[in-house]
Amino acid sequence: MIAYQELMEHVVREGNATDNDEGRRALEAVTGALARHTTPDTRKRLRAEFPAALRDHIPAQPSAPALETTGGLSEEVAQEVGCPEEKGVRLVGAVLTGIRWSDPRLADDLASQLPDELAQWAHDPEGARGRADTGVSGSPSRLDESTLERAMERLPDWRGDTGGLTRDVDLPGDRVTPLLNQAEKAARRLGHSFEHYTTDSGVTFTVRTESIAAVTTRDIEMAERIDAAVATIGSGG
Repeated sequence: MIAYQELMEHVVREGNATDNDEGRRALEAVTGALARHTTPDTRKRLRAEFPAALRDHIPAQPSAPALETTGGLSEEVAQEVGCPEEKGVRLVGAVLTGIRWSDPRLADDLASQLPDELAQWAHDPEGARGRADTGVSGSPSRLDESTLERAMERLPDWRGDTGGLTRDVDLPGDRVTPLLNQAEKAARRLGHSFEHYTTDSGVTFTVRTESIAAVTTRDIEMAERIDAAVATIGSGG
């Protein structure tokens, strides 16, 4: 039997949940989503192995279609939790790794029915960490195309794809250094990084995680902090 408190603490820590309430909502959302997209036999195993506090979130109705992308599950979870979809990716992965530590056979069963990236977190958390940007929380963060598209709705000044995002900033030359100072300070606080080069009209920023040549949740956070720095410097701050 999987212990509720241990799973909760794992999700709060590894999923970077803001507090226990968000961790609880994530557990309930991921539990329901996994049950909807897996086989009746797996739903029975979830009911048998999951703590009583989560059983009411395991639906009895027939399964929804099998998941083809990470984005499909993370979108469902993000909507229920009330968080950005890229954070939904972290939370799903945190629940899956928590299941792995507590019940490897159930994790293997789930992995056989999940998209490849999520299957890695259910089957081999340590190996998955080595293939993803873990940041401070040790959580999964690689974004697929659909998840990135929705994240970029909040980043209208950026362009790119899952391999990297770029923003051109036009501003007077005497404001470039203050902007870069602000952006570098934000990067240190986040524990991440960005690339840049100066242009005749200002500066161009690029965010991506070099170790995996992909955009991750940390890059989305970095882009948002660069936007905040641009707003501050552009207003004369």
